[in-house]
Amino acid sequence: MIKNRTIATVAALGGLTAAIALLACPPAAKADELADLRANQELLQQRLDQLSQAGPSTGPAAGPIGVGSFPRSFLIPGTDTSMRVGGQAVGSVLWYMKGAATGGALNGTGSFNETFTDGQGGTGNLPNIPLKPSSTNPVAAGAAGVAASRSSEWIMSGKQSQIFLDVRQPSPWGEIKAFVSFDFSASNTNTILNVNQGSVNGYIPRLREGYATFAGLLAGQTTGTFVDNDSSPTLLDFGGQTGSNFVARTPQVRYTYPLSNGWAAAVAAENPNPLVAGPFGTYYTDANQIPTSASCAALTSPAIAATTTGTGTIAGSATTTSNNITNSCLGNAAFFNVGQDLMPTFVGRLRVDQPWGHLQFGVATVGYTLNDGRFLTKQYLGYGGGISGHFFTWGKDSIGGGIAGGDGFGDQIGNGVGLATNFGGAIAGDAVNATDSRSKFSTSRAAYDASVLAKTITEYSARIYYEHWWTDQLRSDVDFSMNHNDVPALIQAGGRGAVNKELSLTHLNLIWSPVAFVDLGIEGAWGHRQVVSNTRGDAYTLQTSMKVRF
Repeated sequence: MIKNRTIATVAALGGLTAAIALLACPPAAKADELADLRANQELLQQRLDQLSQAGPSTGPAAGPIGVGSFPRSFLIPGTDTSMRVGGQAVGSVLWYMKGAATGGALNGTGSFNETFTDGQGGTGNLPNIPLKPSSTNPVAAGAAGVAASRSSEWIMSGKQSQIFLDVRQPSPWGEIKAFVSFDFSASNTNTILNVNQGSVNGYIPRLREGYATFAGLLAGQTTGTFVDNDSSPTLLDFGGQTGSNFVARTPQVRYTYPLSNGWAAAVAAENPNPLVAGPFGTYYTDANQIPTSASCAALTSPAIAATTTGTGTIAGSATTTSNNITNSCLGNAAFFNVGQDLMPTFVGRLRVDQPWGHLQFGVATVGYTLNDGRFLTKQYLGYGGGISGHFFTWGKDSIGGGIAGGDGFGDQIGNGVGLATNFGGAIAGDAVNATDSRSKFSTSRAAYDASVLAKTITEYSARIYYEHWWTDQLRSDVDFSMNHNDVPALIQAGGRGAVNKELSLTHLNLIWSPVAFVDLGIEGAWGHRQVVSNTRGDAYTLQTSMKVRF
């Protein structure tokens, strides 16, 4: 319709111009100019015929009115603003043959965990693989054994489906862009999706990205400046690799400056949220106590004396009296979170793109503050960097990967832990907590805070992949990735069984693309987890999916 109206408008304007010219010309000149006008009208008609036969433009080059300035976009009528509405619909079938992270039922040893519905990757199940039983801790061994025996699951999901809106407009300062995207992968374990399939699941939208750009300046939420997705393989596993350049998507302010010969430099200040290891495991600085949980009440209760039979059962009892204070009965890392964000994470990046592939160099600094609002205020600075890239080999094949490392580098490496502290554990003769968060002090809180220790953690990662195209429609990716956290012993015994020391992951898949916007694939994966206490766990998955992009 737009094209037909355009042709009619141009034809009408051409005829009107010819009529005005004839009326305005002197009589002596009309004969000669009439011939010229007829010739011009023939040229105009030829051009109209060409426009009527031309197909829609698929690239950024100028085309018929209505076609936008970038691929698959359109012009908003009456403006020079181009818009694209796109996304993908995905159906995934995932079989955990072994190693699915359990949910909160049966005291954390059973039930389906809604968080990890789309793969065991670095941001998925991998950091939470159930551990094998250990003879060094009979109670934990029994729980681990139960969890491991319940770690097989079948999961069908559409949570990877997403939609985005991309709007761009030219200006004297360059192209201005606004971008917003959503998916349905909010982590709802034990919160919203209990009785998940009672009638229909309750997946809720999740903001993936929302940012604006202007003259090299970007503000909003998008992939971190240290991230390099082009150095990662094509996987069905929505969790991706471990040890990758992180943070996946984070609020930030970034400025990018283009250099010559395909080079570009960028600097950014990003929202801080470093990962801390404590006596009860790892936690982010935005992890909070449950707001509506009830306070503990004074009670005399039986306590289990840990005696274990050959089958892992526990027997025995004793009586313990607890002092009453108005603390929540949580017994988890979030209750003892003293993390405070006093500075952004600063990131610098240098990248080059060439026909042979790309290389990226990145550095970052991460700040940590421990502040309990009483007598504890300590600050630490982490730093690190990485190199990543990909290279075309022959045909459409490619190889890529990267290495990264630092001291206190934290979440700039996927599954990296930045700081270790003993706050919350039994130090200076007192405990801030017990397993149910009831606290008492025989000395002063000042003495306790003075005994708190912390140390930045040395960490590193490595990853590699190879993508082979069997035909123009059939390809395979194989990869290996790992990350290591050199966690000090000061986090005490409780945290050593919960804080990850090393994670590794490998995938092998086969993906068929009968048309450019459709992927059908099958993928096998093996994940391995080792905690600071050297207890280990393994996971094996088989996954299929169908993806249609639009």
